[in-house]
Amino acid sequence: MADFSFQNKNVVILIKDAILGGAERQALGFAKYIKDHYNCSVSIVVTYSNDQSDEFKSFLNEIGIDKVNYFGEPSLSVKNELSVKNLKKGIRALRYLIKITLGIRKLKPDVLVPFMNGPSKIASLIYNFTGAKNTFWHQLGLEVCFYDWLERIAVEKSPAIIANAENGLQVFKEYYKVPQEKLKILPQFLAIEKQDLDKENLKEQLSIPKDSLIIGMIAHYREEKYQELLIEAFSHIALNTNIHLVLLGNKDNNENTLKKYNKLIELIKKLDIEDKVSLLSGVDVHEVLNVLDIGVLVSEIEGTPNVVMEYMLYGLPVIASNHKGCCALLGDSPFLIPNDKNILIQKMKELIANENLRKNEGEKNAKMISQSSAENYFKELQIILNN
Repeated sequence: MADFSFQNKNVVILIKDAILGGAERQALGFAKYIKDHYNCSVSIVVTYSNDQSDEFKSFLNEIGIDKVNYFGEPSLSVKNELSVKNLKKGIRALRYLIKITLGIRKLKPDVLVPFMNGPSKIASLIYNFTGAKNTFWHQLGLEVCFYDWLERIAVEKSPAIIANAENGLQVFKEYYKVPQEKLKILPQFLAIEKQDLDKENLKEQLSIPKDSLIIGMIAHYREEKYQELLIEAFSHIALNTNIHLVLLGNKDNNENTLKKYNKLIELIKKLDIEDKVSLLSGVDVHEVLNVLDIGVLVSEIEGTPNVVMEYMLYGLPVIASNHKGCCALLGDSPFLIPNDKNILIQKMKELIANENLRKNEGEKNAKMISQSSAENYFKELQIILNN
């Protein structure tokens, strides 16, 4: 499609859930930018649930979008086999795809912009029936693929596969054998702007001791995020010190996130560090970013993690698992680590003991992330869509 530009376009953004995790913050940041800079009309489509978190609603209000379109949870895993069970799955999938296609047609889209694998699968299957001229597969993080018949069709139909880190393309190269010319790497841009809030007032509001040095991890309460590892490491250095640990996620996202949240409460009690740890949910991310002295992200898998970018925006020293996306952001940082408790303890001790080191690392991170501009991102994205 020649000479594509987002200018004055009707853009439909497809997301999985109406919560405010990393992918959703990125999606709404995308919506805000194209509204403000390209005069786009933006519609939000939620493909996997009918619920909306308060944080998500607040972010929507900030960017001036007052309506979200819901189509219920799909059943889109259809195997390449002949069976009654699989036939029923195929019929359910077809009904959902027809319903969401007809719904999106009413929005008169020029382009569908999905975030994560599930919405990408849907967008690739239906975009040319909705009136949209283009879409792409948008791989954020390392979401598990279904490896089913519909997914194979969707991958083949997708005009381009865009990942935010090299490891996000692996499944498309090795399993789906996608031609190299369709595979693109486009690191995401910062979806939020820095807000300078009163740190001491925030500590009081969050019941954090005023003289504490605060270590924090902002991440979903999901199994692939290793809050347990951080809590256990923190417990070895927490006693008789003025450090405090803050964890932020959304416990009410689903049954699994609530289950993990409750397990973390039990672990904190077991380690007898309840007065040293704040386990938060439903708190604005800017409030937590403003109180932190050290940002941590330890996890099983990552693409290019939003939260590491946000730590860097706020000038924080960062300890992160040495996934490729984290390495791409933090360069040769000595605080990129394997998921090892003893190494995590050592790195936290280094930063806790040395204020100048914290300051230097934070300043270096803020300088590096300043290069991840939305302007450059959209320039590259429009080149990809033109090709």
